[in-house]
Formats: sequence, C-alpha cells, structure tokens
Amino acid sequence: MKKIFRFLDDHLEEIFISLMMGYFVTVTILQIVFRFVLKMPASWTEETAKYAFIWMTFIGSSLGAKIQSHIRVDMLETSVSGIFKLALNLFSQIVFLLFAVIMTKIGVDMCVSLISRPQLSPALKIPMQYVYAALPIGMGLMTIRIVRNLVLQIIGLAGRKKEAA
Repeated sequence: MKKIFRFLDDHLEEIFISLMMGYFVTVTILQIVFRFVLKMPASWTEETAKYAFIWMTFIGSSLGAKIQSHIRVDMLETSVSGIFKLALNLFSQIVFLLFAVIMTKIGVDMCVSLISRPQLSPALKIPMQYVYAALPIGMGLMTIRIVRNLVLQIIGLAGRKKEAA
C-alpha cells in the first residue's frame, strides 16, 4: 500500500496530464476528420477538447509547483547569497502558497455556486461544476505540493544548522 501511495505522489500529475493530452489530441484529430473529410462538424469534440485543456492546465500548475519550475523573476535571488537567498526563496514560496490557497477557496466557492444553480455545457449537457472543479482540485494539489516543498526546505535548513553546530 505504501508503494502505491509513493507512486501516486511521484507520478499522479504526470499520469493525469498524459491521459488528458492523449484524449485532447485524439478528439482534435476527430474534429478535423469530421469537419474536413466528412463535412459534418461535431460540436462535442471541440467542447471536450476545451475541457481537457482546462484540466491539463490546472493539474499542470500543480506539477510545476511540485518540481519548482514555475516562471519567476529571479534577478533579486541571484544577486544575493547565503541566508538572504534562502529567506527570499522561502518568502516567494509563502506568497505562492497564499495565491494557491486563495484560488482554491475561489474555486470551491464557484463549484458550490454551480451546484446550487446548475449550468449545463452547450453540446454535451455536462454539469459545469465538473469543468470548474479543475480550479480547486489543481490549486489544492498545488497547495499540497508547495507546503511539501516548504517543509522539505525548512527541514533542510534545520539539518544544515545541526551540521554546522
């Protein structure tokens, strides 16, 4: 069981994004075939490709947080060293964490609102809260990944202090 959780922790986002990317490419090719070969455009392919892209984006942001590869301006960080660099890094991670928490809350509020006042997608009549759920799920995963990175950085700092003493 521990191996399963470890595998999911290491590869959850990559697996999900790979599946969504495969689906996205497949339905986009189907849309091209339907539109240009069969001369019968299918609205469901465009709609589901759009929703797959939305999910890939938000789960991808969690992956970016996990591997710490989000775009940031690091001019200030490269101009300082030592404890100032560590403090600046921790500060930027905390600001990023606050952003993720706020966006998670906004996403949850949107989904709750859509549950109380349901909306359906135009072509497939899918409840839109399933589409909008990408925001709180992606940002919630991002929050978990940022907290994990912060804890590892703090443990690393504590370990360095012990080694120095």
